Amino acid sequence: MCHRVSAATAWRCACGYEFGQSLERVRELLRDQQTSLRIALAFLLVLDVAAVAGAVYAAMHGFIVFSALGFTTLILATARAAQKLWITRASLRQLASRDTLPRAVVHRR
Repeated sequence: MCHRVSAATAWRCACGYEFGQSLERVRELLRDQQTSLRIALAFLLVLDVAAVAGAVYAAMHGFIVFSALGFTTLILATARAAQKLWITRASLRQLASRDTLPRAVVHRR
C-alpha cells in the first residue's frame, strides 16, 4: 500500500499493512486511505492559499516578514500529500483490473 520495500520474511509492512489479506480488504484500506488523503490535501491547500494571501497582504502594507522555512514546509507537505494520493489512486486502478479473469477457452481434441 505504501510502495516501500519490505524484507522477504516480513509479515507486516512498516505502514501497518499485513501481507496476505484478501483483495477486498486491501481495496477497503486503500479507499479509506484515499478519503483521508483527500481531506488532508484539501486542508493543506486551504493553508497554502491563506499563507500566500497573508504574504501578499503583508507586502501590500509594507511588511516584508516572511518565513521561508515555514512556507517551504507547507508546500512540501502539500506536494507529499498529492503524491501519496496519486499512488493510492494508481494502486486502486491496478486492483480494479484484477476483478475480471480472462475468459476460459476449452479446446476439444
